[in-house]
Amino acid sequence: MPTKTFLNLSAEKQHTMYAAMYAEFSTYTLAEAKISNIVTTAHISRGSFYTYFDDIDDAYQWVLNDVIADIHQTIDKKDIVSSTEAFILKAKTSPHFDFLSHYYIVNEAFLQQKNVKAAQHDFRLLDTNSTADDISQWLVIQSVHQLIRAFFLNPDKQAHIITTLHMLKNWRTVG
Repeated sequence: MPTKTFLNLSAEKQHTMYAAMYAEFSTYTLAEAKISNIVTTAHISRGSFYTYFDDIDDAYQWVLNDVIADIHQTIDKKDIVSSTEAFILKAKTSPHFDFLSHYYIVNEAFLQQKNVKAAQHDFRLLDTNSTADDISQWLVIQSVHQLIRAFFLNPDKQAHIITTLHMLKNWRTVG
C-alpha cells in the first residue's frame, strides 16, 4: 500500500502515478510489468517509486483495490445478481476490461503463488450463528464472483454465464 510520503503528495501527482501504474498493469501482466515503464510514464525517479511503494506487487495491490472498489460502487447490494449481469454485459467495453483480464488470467494466481494477499473483500466464512438468509447471501456472493472469474477466463461464454445468473436469481427468488 502507498506510504505516508505518497499520501502527502498532491492529488495531481498521486493521479499521475496511479494513471502510469494502471496503464502498465492494463497492458502487461504483473510478471511482465516494469517499474522502469511506470517511472518513465509518471516522470519520477526509480528511487521516488520506492519511497511510495515497497515493490511492484505493493503498487499493483493498491491499484487492484481501487479497481475493485470502483466496480463495487455499481453493485446494488439488494440485487447483486442483476448488478453482476449488468457488469458482465458491459465488461467488454469497460475501461477496466484489460486490467481485469490480466488479473483473472494471470495475476490472481501469480499473487497467490507469491503469497501476496489477493483482493477477496467479500470472502468470509460462515459461522455457527448464520441464518438461512446469511447462507443464501453467502452462496450468491461466492457464485457471482466465480461467474465473473469464469467470464474473464472465457469471455466467449458470456451468454452461458448470463443464463447461469438468471438461474441463480430464480433459485434465490423461489428459495
